[in-house]
Amino acid sequence: MAVLARWVSPWSRFTELRRETDQLMRDILAGGAFGGFRDLLPTTAEQASAWAPAVDVFTRDNDVVVRAELSGLDPAKDVEISLHDGMLTIRGERRQEDRKETDQYVRLERRYGSFERSLPIPEGVNADDIKAEYRNGVLQVVIPGAAQISSVKKIPVQVANGSTAKTIEAQPSGGNEG
Repeated sequence: MAVLARWVSPWSRFTELRRETDQLMRDILAGGAFGGFRDLLPTTAEQASAWAPAVDVFTRDNDVVVRAELSGLDPAKDVEISLHDGMLTIRGERRQEDRKETDQYVRLERRYGSFERSLPIPEGVNADDIKAEYRNGVLQVVIPGAAQISSVKKIPVQVANGSTAKTIEAQPSGGNEG
């Protein structure tokens, strides 16, 4: 007579231990099992100062395009774009929705508060030609001719043993996108 035995992965105990450790840390940080460490968690002001929207900068033809992820903002009330001393600045604020005392959050990951992102713009850009459009939570700022004005500088890359490697062109991050 054959006896069937359930196969158990040798790693299952480690997986279970990891799950229990993760739960313990969630309980501690949330104020559960041991009273928590709420004083160590960042305050709303600290979270706000740490928040900045993701920004892509790339060239398209002769233009420089800046895209900022600003979902949940009203661009008419919450966003300001300015050009001063060769710096394009996008600033704004994501306001936190009203929370009721009865709301019991398990986790809060969305960041709120003020932000400011500044990017250098080449001399010779006409501020009146800069266009900004907000669509589906993404702000797009197009700076016409800025890619044509800025020159590409060749930067030699040094290899650890002292020899010179191939030359790399310094370009705005993001490369060419459409």
